[in-house]
Amino acid sequence: MLINIVIFVAVLSLLIFIHELGHFLAAKSFGIYVKRFSIGMPPRIFGFQWGETDYCIGALPIGGFVMMAGQEDVPLSDEEREEEYGHVPEDRWFKNKPVIQRMCVLLAGPSMNFVLAVVLYALVGLVGSEVPEWEVEARVGEIEAGSPVETAPLFLLHNTDAADMTGTPDAQGWQVGDRILSVNGREIGNMTDLAITAVLGGDKKTYDVLLERIDGRRFVSPVVPQVLDASGHPRFGVGPFETAIVREVFPGSEAEAADLKPQDIIRAVNDKTVSLTSFITSIEKIPAGESVRLEVERNGETLALQATPETIGRIKGISFGSSEKEQELRILAIETKTAEESGLKAGDMVTAVNGKAMSPAEFFTFEKENPGSEFDLSVQRPGILFGVVEPEQKINASLKIQAVGAIGVALRPKTVWHRVPVVRIIPHSFYQSYLAVERTVLTIVGLVQQKVSPKDLGGPVMIYEVTTKAAQAGWDWLLKITAFISVNLFVLNLLPLPVLDGGQVVMNAVEAARGKPVSEKLLVRMQQIGIFLLIALMLFVTFNDIQRLLFGWF
Repeated sequence: MLINIVIFVAVLSLLIFIHELGHFLAAKSFGIYVKRFSIGMPPRIFGFQWGETDYCIGALPIGGFVMMAGQEDVPLSDEEREEEYGHVPEDRWFKNKPVIQRMCVLLAGPSMNFVLAVVLYALVGLVGSEVPEWEVEARVGEIEAGSPVETAPLFLLHNTDAADMTGTPDAQGWQVGDRILSVNGREIGNMTDLAITAVLGGDKKTYDVLLERIDGRRFVSPVVPQVLDASGHPRFGVGPFETAIVREVFPGSEAEAADLKPQDIIRAVNDKTVSLTSFITSIEKIPAGESVRLEVERNGETLALQATPETIGRIKGISFGSSEKEQELRILAIETKTAEESGLKAGDMVTAVNGKAMSPAEFFTFEKENPGSEFDLSVQRPGILFGVVEPEQKINASLKIQAVGAIGVALRPKTVWHRVPVVRIIPHSFYQSYLAVERTVLTIVGLVQQKVSPKDLGGPVMIYEVTTKAAQAGWDWLLKITAFISVNLFVLNLLPLPVLDGGQVVMNAVEAARGKPVSEKLLVRMQQIGIFLLIALMLFVTFNDIQRLLFGWF
């Protein structure tokens, strides 16, 4: 817990420091008097005086500021202004500098956030890291039933760069293993790019997706994303491709009889390319007693093996398990439809199975050995906020164990070492930063167009969760998340809202166009409106955070 707080404060402090450093350096370069450079908001905890500037740390780690003569986020009275800056020559006041210099000072803060993102993306790319294969390529994994890509038309590319999409499609439906090259002519680097394209583009737009099959043929597939679940977000309906690598072969299993070995790569089942997820799904659907052909890669050689799946029990739509700290059986995850039908939720603690308490190991044995049977499940749901928001509940549900096929292997996904060549690091880091800017802008546009729900917005608590989870995943994830948040600050601070840097730039541009300053009274009003809007936004995102905290964590 303590290390998580330290990481969160360190990330937030870095982002604020870089932003305020931009304002500070620009102000100093133009000879503007800077009274204080603060990381964190008052009250002041400690600091030191160097020259005319007080460098300090504030008690509240939610912001920072550069206090310049003649630049007031909160209006001062004449007496307060005289007390603060009466000794400063007027030619060193921010408001008395040429408009172009003032705008440079205002833009320097957000610009430094963009520079920080470029540096962090470059650092990750130069050092390199072990990443899931779907992070460096876009290949189709499992295809959801009823998804738009399941029946999407495909038009073959012949010797030209364009496909004739006026006639009958040459094929129908995406396939596992298809490589996604571009969407509407834009290169797709990984599955995250594809998912974000659907979410931000909405469910009304048709995308021309360029696919490459395993056999080298290329198709253009026009497809419209759809909302497929309770998330409300449009999706294409494909999962990321993960190579199915054998981690363990269970003794006495069909896999052992078929001569499967650890580290074998399963490429195809019955001549159909499979990913890790689609391999499990395809084996589950094999009728009892029917054998399957497995195409396996071992030490660079391709082997053809035969296996006959055995029938075992599996509960679909619910993932059971326990944490490392406790051995109580809990529901770790549950599909939306299953939750609606059963009344169960993730986090429910299992108290009895058919009236009997079971350990996790006993439950998994019970599940495996009882295919096709129904059973009664009793769970206890913890109260939310000590029972104030929602009391503790005891729930009974009837569930069915599905009969599925299995061959007795445990699988693991493939990871790859990814490092960007030095000669490409500058365009790479700027491109990653550009993508982050584009996603942030499209999210804001989506909010305006109601394609993105305001409930998806988060504040300090969400940043805390994201940064700590990223740190647990690895230093590279932490740096990439920090870079993305820095880009968010770059874009948000450029919005033309009062108090924000972008709003002040607009007011200075108006002054330049009019040839005279905007009235003091109007500036004060705009600042008051801006402060009100910022407080309202902070309260709203904090409310979202609290909702997620209470109804998500519990």
